[in-house]
Order: sequence, then structure tokens, then C-alpha cells
Amino acid sequence: MALRDNVSGREYDKFVNTSEGTALRVSTVAGGSVSSNLVTATGSADITTTETVLIQKQTLNGRTGSWFVYNTDSTGGGESMDVKMYSAYVSGASNWAAPASGATQWDVVGSTITVAAGDTKHIPFNNVYRYVALTASTSANATSGATAELYAL
Repeated sequence: MALRDNVSGREYDKFVNTSEGTALRVSTVAGGSVSSNLVTATGSADITTTETVLIQKQTLNGRTGSWFVYNTDSTGGGESMDVKMYSAYVSGASNWAAPASGATQWDVVGSTITVAAGDTKHIPFNNVYRYVALTASTSANATSGATAELYAL
């Protein structure tokens, strides 16, 4: 079925129904790799009171997408964690570093998102960014494990 079907062009379905709901159809190339339009990244870390990088600088060049963050609470203390998304527009921006070390190329995007112990948070973004990074910290002294994934198309 076409979304648009006329003499000037034809746009085929970009969506597919799955048991989980509607998903975006992504093409793959020979050998099973995903087309270059998709950006994916994963990261994990023990989170402390110091802001820690979950996913370091990723080049999006205008793609929109979603973060998925899971607070595993590896110490079992019930600590929630605060997650922040950063963006940079400077061509060739350096990796994200804590603001105290002079990384002025990066700006925080939106509000701080709190992820409770044992919870998963989906954080979508629709704005256009050149580079993004994701960090987390906790107000408790104990560490709390975390895993994050980025999908942008």
C-alpha cells in the first residue's frame, strides 16, 4: 500500500505492524548490516554522584530518535538516577566532558530525567542535533548500574 500514489511520485509504507505495535521499517543491505541511515549506540556504567557518561558523542547530523535507559540498581539500595542529554553543534566537537573541565562545546538539552531503581525510561527527541551524548548521576553515595541505548533514523 502506498502513502502517496500519483504521477509525480510514489512513497511506500514506512511502517510495519508487529506484535509490539507499529514499528518503523528499516532496510538492510547485503551481509545483514543496517543501512547507513540508522545510528545505534549502547553503553553501561556504574553511576555515582559525579556525572558519568552512559553514551559518548554520537554523530546524528539531523536524525531524530530515542534513548532507552535502564536503571539496574546493581547495589540494591533503591537509588534513582538523573539522566541528561547533551548536544553540540561545533564541527568536530570533542567528546563530552564534565563542565568543570572546560567542555564549552556541549549544552544540556531539556530537563533532567529521573529513572527510578529497576525502571526503564524511553526518552524521545525530535529536534535536529549534530552530536549528542547521554550522562547520568545519582544523589546517593552508592552506585547504581545503568544501561542505555540510542536509536536514531
